[in-house]
Amino acid sequence: MRRIKGINFKAFKLTALAIILAVLCTCSAASASSLRVSSATEGDYISIQAAIDEAEAGDTIFVSPGTYVENLKINKEVRIWAESRNPEETVIKAADPTKNTVEVSVDRASFSGFAIEGSEKVGILLTGVKSCYINNNRVQGAEYGILLKDSESNTISNNLIALDDIGIRLESSNSNDISDNKIAYNYGPGISLEASSKNLIYNNYFKNAENVEEEAVNAENIWQSPLKTKPNIVRGPYIGGNFWADLEGKGYSETGVDENSNGICDASYNITGGGTDNYPLFPKVPNAVKALESSLNASAYKQGLADREKATSPEPVNETNETNKTNENAAPATENATKANASGEAESPGPGAGILTIAIGAAYFLRRNR
Repeated sequence: MRRIKGINFKAFKLTALAIILAVLCTCSAASASSLRVSSATEGDYISIQAAIDEAEAGDTIFVSPGTYVENLKINKEVRIWAESRNPEETVIKAADPTKNTVEVSVDRASFSGFAIEGSEKVGILLTGVKSCYINNNRVQGAEYGILLKDSESNTISNNLIALDDIGIRLESSNSNDISDNKIAYNYGPGISLEASSKNLIYNNYFKNAENVEEEAVNAENIWQSPLKTKPNIVRGPYIGGNFWADLEGKGYSETGVDENSNGICDASYNITGGGTDNYPLFPKVPNAVKALESSLNASAYKQGLADREKATSPEPVNETNETNKTNENAAPATENATKANASGEAESPGPGAGILTIAIGAAYFLRRNR
């Protein structure tokens, strides 16, 4: 009898615990809210920053298509998602180009689906954060596309990072997951690491004049995942390392060998500065690379290069200015000659005063005789 009562009491405690947990979960779910931002009038807010300021931890902010001119500071544990999931339709342009477009300074924030542009500094900056999720964004035109400082265990995935001075940079940032990104047509390194280790960098498409900045710390990072059967970024059959291209079509993945036709180069790829990609991807499906390239803007990159060369080239010679300079230079010479004559040091002999007087008189009498 006592045993039965004991069993019943234990069952009662378990049931009570389950009810309490269910209530807590329900309350937690009920406390999270959804906020809507629209550049038109039908949304709750017309500014993303205003929604962030009003949100509470755990809230989700949905942003409708449009262009939002603002510099964002994400300092709350919120999810900020573009409704369309298409970065071309939802643009965040820096209101102040001298400041970063998006700054994340809180753990477990999520930011997805936006085009980020207009900053001369950083497109998306993560400072001192963990477990943030930066996904499906297009970041371009900044000094650093995405910059991590003192941040760890974050996921940077499925972003297009192009036309920046440096694509992704990590400073004192460890154990981050950087995967499935298109890091191409940047003017400097595609990725740069400083005092950063144990980062997992795989299944990215690299196509820059310099894909990886040469640093010894590169050897302390992991440049591939274990092979697993799943379509990779160039539609090969396996997830493994990265696709290494260059601007001349002579990248390691573009010129490698894949004799067993598994979409993985037969030999590993040595990373500049140290480290190895043991499973560099091979273009098993050539049309997949062409399709991927169609989403990039090679013509904008070429135009950007031309603009940069023009900005750094010397000014063209202006003939009018050169003539003026010649005349200005000639003036002191004439002045010096005059001074020399005044001091009795003539450059060449001239007619004396007597000769001039005789000539004038002769001319006078000739005119009278006429």
